[in-house]
Amino acid sequence: MICGTLDVPLDYTDSASNKTLTLDIGKWPATKKATAEPVFVNFGGPGVNSFKGLGLYGKEFQTILGGYSDVITFNPRGVGNTIPFSCYSNDSSRELASLQAPNDGTASNTARGEIWAQSTNYAQACYAQNGENGSLIGTTFAARDTLQVLDALRGKDALLNYWGISYGTTVGAVMAAMFPERMGYLALDGVDNPAEYFNGYNAEAVADVDAVLKGFCSGCFAAPELCPLAKIYSSAANLEAAIYVMLDELKFNPIPIPSNGGVITYTDVKSTIHEALYAPSSWPLTSELIYYVQTRNATVLGSSEVYSTVKSYGLSASLTSSSNEVESGIRCSDKAASASMSDVLPYSKVRASLSRIASDGANTDMRCAQWNKKMYTKERYTGDFDVKTPHPVLVLSNRYDPSTPLAAAKNLTATFEGSVLLEQNGYGHTTLSVPSLCTAKVVRAYFSNGTLPAEGTICEIDVPLFTNLTYADVWPKSFQAGL
Repeated sequence: MICGTLDVPLDYTDSASNKTLTLDIGKWPATKKATAEPVFVNFGGPGVNSFKGLGLYGKEFQTILGGYSDVITFNPRGVGNTIPFSCYSNDSSRELASLQAPNDGTASNTARGEIWAQSTNYAQACYAQNGENGSLIGTTFAARDTLQVLDALRGKDALLNYWGISYGTTVGAVMAAMFPERMGYLALDGVDNPAEYFNGYNAEAVADVDAVLKGFCSGCFAAPELCPLAKIYSSAANLEAAIYVMLDELKFNPIPIPSNGGVITYTDVKSTIHEALYAPSSWPLTSELIYYVQTRNATVLGSSEVYSTVKSYGLSASLTSSSNEVESGIRCSDKAASASMSDVLPYSKVRASLSRIASDGANTDMRCAQWNKKMYTKERYTGDFDVKTPHPVLVLSNRYDPSTPLAAAKNLTATFEGSVLLEQNGYGHTTLSVPSLCTAKVVRAYFSNGTLPAEGTICEIDVPLFTNLTYADVWPKSFQAGL
């Protein structure tokens, strides 16, 4: 990776100001002679560290693209050194705050009220730490920053080739709506419904979570040698039912860990399962964890590696973890307006009706409802997404995605004129979560010359559901076969 910097306007709404912000930019160079335009990648979040993302996936992107394009990314506002957004001055304060309220609004019949109260403290802490800098990290400024980087690298007439992942699809949609004439080839993978993002509480996001869990259970019985749960249950349906029973029991009967004095709770286990649904490569290990929870094996669950992993996912679901602070800083600044608890609760109940695994989004909703108005973004996109770009957009989605459902991809495809949806017959978050040579060929052709797949195209995946195989394991042979 090659790193650099670029100064951009700090506040795009203040034309009289000469204050600037330094963006940290990363480039994964073309592995062959760079004969194609660079491809900008936004890893989503919001708040994902783009340098970590490029370090992990740069080789995969170059493999898909054929090695003829530089891959460009930069840390968005709020992340890393770019107006870092944090609500606590140190980890001790952060951890203390996280202990003041339950992590999940469905943990008890008093949990949502406690979360609302803690969200009041959280929103105030975020303002105390960031002040009006919180108004400078929204999505519209991220869109403008992207074009500033493009201008610096390729000139003000250059068209943007862009690969947006998860929330990166929202940034892409905003760029396409605001600057359609600057768009080259846009691939939007794992659609975060942009209209819901700005104007609603995005209950749609959890629509397919339980379907992914169903796939986990089916995959377990398709590969029993990799899934210990297949030894104690008679069928996938039986396993699925048992997981829900296990979670309900953990509400009232968590697992004590005598070796360290800790407790494995309902939220710890549910959050760990939910997180695992994003990446099928983690499913074999997740099945082992569920097995140890089902058998209440305190010895294994109390081992330092297992215990710290499970508790870390429980914390990530809570009001306070450093990565969640950046996410709420961006999301909450972009929202329409503050609201009361009575305004927010119906959306939490809608989520609970859509998913048992991702049954509650009270944390994010309640933080944003109480966000200080001085941290509302300086420029919020309020238009629609009925857009015509110079080149039609390629939209991609797994059939079953635990965060960005296929329905959101279909909705966005309907608004971008001429766009085509590629459906990948797989599970996990975005098509990158599981290898598919078919999908890779489509993406390469699109970024090479704008070729779109036929409408209704469905790509199959190249690995079984229950495996720890990734692109690095599958692709050498696949590429020899002729990608």
